Amino acid sequence: LRTVQGVLESALDGLPLAERSSLAGAGRTDAGVHARGQVASFTARTTLPAIALAPSLNRHLPGDVRVVDAAETATGFHARHSAVARRYEYRVLAREDVMESRFAWHPRFVLPPADALERAVRPLEGEHDFTAFQASGGPPVRLRCRMMRAGWTTWESGVKLVVLADHFLYHMVRNMVGTTLAAAAAPDPAAAMRRVLLSRDRRNAGITAPACGLSLEQVFYEPGALP
Repeated sequence: LRTVQGVLESALDGLPLAERSSLAGAGRTDAGVHARGQVASFTARTTLPAIALAPSLNRHLPGDVRVVDAAETATGFHARHSAVARRYEYRVLAREDVMESRFAWHPRFVLPPADALERAVRPLEGEHDFTAFQASGGPPVRLRCRMMRAGWTTWESGVKLVVLADHFLYHMVRNMVGTTLAAAAAPDPAAAMRRVLLSRDRRNAGITAPACGLSLEQVFYEPGALP
């Protein structure tokens, strides 16, 4: 299947790079998920300066993939292993919109009030075991995540969930979206979400929201890791 990594690897093959390692991405995204802030790293021997990488690669890339910047990093830097946090956003449409539907989800029911959505995600902030939001089939990973930010805000076509954590489990954000929509309809949204979180049981969480609304927006590193 066509993948972002495969497309980028093909473009790199067209550049004068010797002894190039395989490309490492900061975050794995499922088919249909977008990334506006993905980071990738590789090692190679070359006389090509880093400043020339982005324009050179973009000449070989299709219209739905773009390199926005490139820089040389210290030895040992790894896009995934060196990352300390990632920020994702999930966009939900308030009404059906065929133009926006590629990048957002319309659940086909009236959305809960914004304050109810916000109250529902409050219990998710902090360090918790997020097993209840992990889908089966993912790679082994620590089940405890440190959620620095979980909140809903508006955008021009609806509402969006913004989450920032040290790492995420398989389908975690998409499961959080489905669970939030259900919990927000409860008399006490925070209590409903807290019950799901503490149960550590995926069967108690909500549906998995479609991939189309999810985007990796930013990857964070220790100060000085990137130029």
